[in-house]
Amino acid sequence: MLKKILFITIALLITAGCASSPSSSEDSTEENTTEDDVTKVLEQIFSGPDEELEQLHEEENYQGISTYYMDQFEPYFTEKYMSQALDTNLLNSFHQKAGNDVNMDIGKMSVEQSEDTETAYDFEMQINISNGETADVSGRVNTNEEGKITRIHYNDDVQSLLHAFDTAVQTEEGLFEYDRSRLVSRTGDEAYQSKYPTLMPFEVDGVEIDPGVMEQKDTVLTFIFHAETNEKMELMTVKDGDISYDDIETEEVSIGDQTGQYAGSEGETQRLIWKDGSIMYELKGNVDGLSQDDLIKVAESFE
Repeated sequence: MLKKILFITIALLITAGCASSPSSSEDSTEENTTEDDVTKVLEQIFSGPDEELEQLHEEENYQGISTYYMDQFEPYFTEKYMSQALDTNLLNSFHQKAGNDVNMDIGKMSVEQSEDTETAYDFEMQINISNGETADVSGRVNTNEEGKITRIHYNDDVQSLLHAFDTAVQTEEGLFEYDRSRLVSRTGDEAYQSKYPTLMPFEVDGVEIDPGVMEQKDTVLTFIFHAETNEKMELMTVKDGDISYDDIETEEVSIGDQTGQYAGSEGETQRLIWKDGSIMYELKGNVDGLSQDDLIKVAESFE
């Protein structure tokens, strides 16, 4: 009789333990919220780049870079916004500005659901750059009812982060080193790849790319390099074509092992025209203190 009672007691304890297991598991594992997903996405955008992404940039592996970002962000974005983010460099712009042993790390971060829009999340962040600079960034992330991200908007203070990466090195000649990899990445889908300068007469603040008219979209690309001082230089590249200079007075100059044509004078608009392989180049601008020798050094720096 005692054995029977003991057996029934043990059976009841096991049954009770099994019945309580699911609720215990449910208590210990909380489902991710949309706010958690938004936070994770922002952490990925504003930190790094990691070794894998740096290697992809060094190899100029543009397909690999796209695949990397798809793996990182596709679970959190709508299909439409994922495509838009890749096309507009939304995900790559800060990692691209970093790199070259410069990294981002998040110092402070706040993500809160908007008081006026249930599917929006406002964020404020302090980003620490490994070059010693810091920047504050704020904005809003919008989601749909399923919690998928449909838009990421940065406020104007994001410009302080972009400027925080600028660590241009000035040479003994007074020129500034320029990271050409940024242009290589931006023009990866163009019909041809030209060379770009690694030296400029000023610290480059931004570059515009003009593909020209439709008839020339596969043969002509123009790049406008801007300085913070409102000075600029224009680079035109022409694939399998010519750049006419018959209507201006030029002199022949040496550009490394090549020959080019120079026009203008210091204090005025200066032009340098040369050919490298199948591509013609024209570099021109009116930059304070820029000499003919300086302009030639810029052209010789093309890689």
